[in-house]
Order: sequence, then C-alpha cells, then structure tokens
Amino acid sequence: MSPAFGSDSSSKSVINALQILEEVATMGPGVTAVELSRHLGLSKSATYRLVNLLAQEEYLVRTPDLGGFALGARIDRMIGAAAGPPVSDQLRTVLDEVRAGLRFGVHLFGCHRAGTSRARLSLMDIDPDYPLSDPGRLLHDLTASAAGRLMTAIGSGHPAAAPTHASQIGSFIPNFGCVSVPVWGADSTLVAALTIAAPAKHIENPETLVRLLADPARRVAEIMAPGEE
Repeated sequence: MSPAFGSDSSSKSVINALQILEEVATMGPGVTAVELSRHLGLSKSATYRLVNLLAQEEYLVRTPDLGGFALGARIDRMIGAAAGPPVSDQLRTVLDEVRAGLRFGVHLFGCHRAGTSRARLSLMDIDPDYPLSDPGRLLHDLTASAAGRLMTAIGSGHPAAAPTHASQIGSFIPNFGCVSVPVWGADSTLVAALTIAAPAKHIENPETLVRLLADPARRVAEIMAPGEE
C-alpha cells in the first residue's frame, strides 16, 4: 500500500476497492467475488462487502446470470466507455467508404482474448451518425450484442469452423438490431468484429448485409495485421 494513503482501515478499504476495480477490468466481465477474493488475497467477507458497495454505487454491475461482475456505468463515463486508441487513416478510409454506401450504422469492435483471461470487446470505431445506445452494456454483456455473440460463438476456434456472422434484434432498441462478421488476424484468431446496425427487417434475413461486409472485413483484416495485438 502506498504510504500516501496512510494505514487506517478506511484507507485500506479504498485501496482494496480500487484493486477490485482493476482486477475486474483485467479479468473481464463475469469474474466472481470468490475469484476476486482469491486473486487479491482478501477475505470473502471483505470482498463481498466491497463488491456489493461498488455495485450499489454503479462502479460495478452484476452480469445477467447474477453470478459475476463487470465494470459499471460510472466507470464507463470515467474512461469514455472503454474506447480504444484512434484508428489509422487507412482503416478510417475503409470504414467511411462502407458507411457512405449504406443507410445504416457501421461499427468496428475489437475482440480480445489474451492468454486465459475472459473474452472482452473494445470500441475501435463507432459510426458518429449512429451512436451506441448503451455502450456500457455492450462491452460488459457479451450475450446482448451481435459482436459479443460472434466472439462467444467463435471462442478460440479456427476460421474454417467458425460461424460467418452473428446477430441480435431488440437487445438495445425495439425493432432494431445488428449483424456482425469476423475480422481474422494473421494467426487465424478473431481480432475484431465489423458490425451493421439496422432495422429488424434487415437483420431477420441478414444474408445481404453479411455479403456487403465480407470485402470490408477482409480489407480491415489486411490493415490491422501488421499492428494487431
């Protein structure tokens, strides 16, 4: 513990709470209080007390199955909804070309699965004309978005055995949804998801949108390959 915080119990609780937030950010959505207790060396009672307080204050949020935790709305506001670094001019050109030819929103989400940590999404480039309605939920609930569902379905699988797309309707806005296609890295791992957001009638039969995204997804993969994580 840093000496600047002193050694009283209140200071220790603050440091422990910050360590919990850092651990949730590192391990990803779904980490449980038991896992936090074990990883941080805290007692279960202290961990439960702190995660419940952090959830009450919206620094954490419970995952849909109520079994674990994710970063909450107040953290999203602090870090700009976990936006990634600015994309390159070359990548932006590809995305702008796709957007110019469609009446729908086009978003690019980063997909990360480093080592044994949980899968997570990041916001690489969000269509400025079609802002996300709930970026916090999109990032923390992989079952809600097309990008999250795609990432979950693919897991650590190879492109040859992977689904061509994933979709959702009504998770965020009634009668509206999105469809995502994979962007593959040079080592055949999923590095991003290219997504179109559109009215439900277009998502119900997504084959046309999937075809429209195929070539842009390939071009995005070629641009990302030299600098992918």
